[in-house]
Amino acid sequence: MSDLEKVKTMVIDSLDSNLISVKLAAVNNEVRFAILEILRDFQKRNQIEKGIFKSDPLYSREINSILLNNYNINITPQMLGQHIKQLIEADFVEECIVKKEVPNKIGLRSVKAYVLKQDAFDDLFLEITFLSDELLSFFELYETNKRYHDGEHCILTVFNGVDKGKTFKVNRNESVLIGRRGEFRQSDLASFTILLDNSYSTVSKVSKPHLKLFYQDGSWCIIDENSSNGTFIADRKVIKGIPTPLKNNSFLKLSRGNGGAVIFCSF
Repeated sequence: MSDLEKVKTMVIDSLDSNLISVKLAAVNNEVRFAILEILRDFQKRNQIEKGIFKSDPLYSREINSILLNNYNINITPQMLGQHIKQLIEADFVEECIVKKEVPNKIGLRSVKAYVLKQDAFDDLFLEITFLSDELLSFFELYETNKRYHDGEHCILTVFNGVDKGKTFKVNRNESVLIGRRGEFRQSDLASFTILLDNSYSTVSKVSKPHLKLFYQDGSWCIIDENSSNGTFIADRKVIKGIPTPLKNNSFLKLSRGNGGAVIFCSF
């Protein structure tokens, strides 16, 4: 494992626009974030299969089914409707009418369906200067990490706090333990450890590692064996003791809120 050059990033802590506040409030929820991800992924599949940007819409029963099967989120149609309403008001999603077969009904019926708007995130990224700067910083981070992509390594970059910008290159043949420094120095431990500064106070100490990263069966995986404050991929909590495959360009949160660490993973 090698410690690479530092990548400068910043973390946004404040909002200065009602428009941005509405949009961020809309996505600051596990269910609504999942709905946007479902619509985005469906759109991407349409682009690949049909070569068009705008995807076929999904109607509420289809969205609810994906939430349950892929995200383990079980909500009523009424609750789903309220979440979708907020996404529409935030101008992320548009509603349309489609013909679908519905349970206990004969033939096609007109139902409300939903699609991700083509310009859904334009205001969020372009109308506020500081957010545009942060987006450019993210691209800089991504481009820096991409230089090390060779099919054999996972690149880890600390995205917040004292260690922000520290970048590590992990080989497929290595298993890496990640945790807070505690009383250790890097020279005290083997090369398969990543020590975070003690200011990440809610991250478990490396003597009882918060997280393990490894390559298994064709995927980069993490396992949280018994951290004190949990591990999250985006805002979804990782089940302890079970290997969890990572998607490329994932943000790992070792604990949440003050004292937690955010690590960007790409490969």
